[in-house]
Amino acid sequence: MLKIVYIILLVFSVSYAQNKFPLISPQDAYKLLNDKNAIFIDTEDNQTYMNEHIPGSVNIDVLAVQDVAIKNNEKQKCKYLPLCPKTAEKLFSENGISNNDKVIIYYSKNLPNKASYIWFLLYSMGHDENKLLILDGGLENWKKENLPISNQDDAIKKKAKYTVKPRYEVVASKEEVLQHVKNYTNGVDDNTILVDTRTFLEFTGRQEMNEIKRSGHIPGAKFVYWRWFEGKGSTYKPIEILEKDIKKINLDLNKKIILYCTIGNRSSFVFIPLKYLGAKNLKIYTGSWYEWGNDESLPLETEKYRR
Repeated sequence: MLKIVYIILLVFSVSYAQNKFPLISPQDAYKLLNDKNAIFIDTEDNQTYMNEHIPGSVNIDVLAVQDVAIKNNEKQKCKYLPLCPKTAEKLFSENGISNNDKVIIYYSKNLPNKASYIWFLLYSMGHDENKLLILDGGLENWKKENLPISNQDDAIKKKAKYTVKPRYEVVASKEEVLQHVKNYTNGVDDNTILVDTRTFLEFTGRQEMNEIKRSGHIPGAKFVYWRWFEGKGSTYKPIEILEKDIKKINLDLNKKIILYCTIGNRSSFVFIPLKYLGAKNLKIYTGSWYEWGNDESLPLETEKYRR
């Protein structure tokens, strides 16, 4: 009897996650192309955008947004949100995004973490998660369906005034991470898992990064490579596969989980499936290795592999 109940609950949890997973197929997205309450966001640089994009989509270059955040120390000034609220409001409003819009975010060049970064940016600024969608498989899947492509400057930017309502609970500060490191060093269990989503070479300190003084990882971090979550021909693996993978890597979703990478792209890609798989207290350390690796007063580890 208990076994039957467990199976029913498992099926229900998978079904629920599938229903809530923020992906939209190319055909379903196409139906929204002329919807005045929907907006498409291309996350590539402007040159790539002008070469080919979904007609009417606006272009928000992820790297340009991150450059602004770094140059102005926005994360540190604004409680570790990816951008300060006023900067985000200006960015969204200028691109015609309203609080009530359904937002379809897409990527190209096999970099789905650009789309997940914009998803997390909007989510952290308070956008309704039910109105935040990633185009499954990105622009490549859109083209495989023979759906329209443009190389014209045809972005539809309607008049908009975006109001940010920050979700501070989904970001972690340097101080919060440092306290966890102190607990880890002193053998104190604080019910927290720190997760490094970068490559194994970055994690072990064998790969140096431009503009970052030091290599390695934050002490006590668990290595969980971001592309482990990626699907074949789709943005993510099926939910039922991801559930099994989470168990294999012993990632307890009932604990506080703090994700980090270099600047936020890769950790945002992992944030989404963990959230929809039921993580109870999930955050991104938005300063990530860019901040930690450049602060020589902070501890680090190299080589030690923790999975």
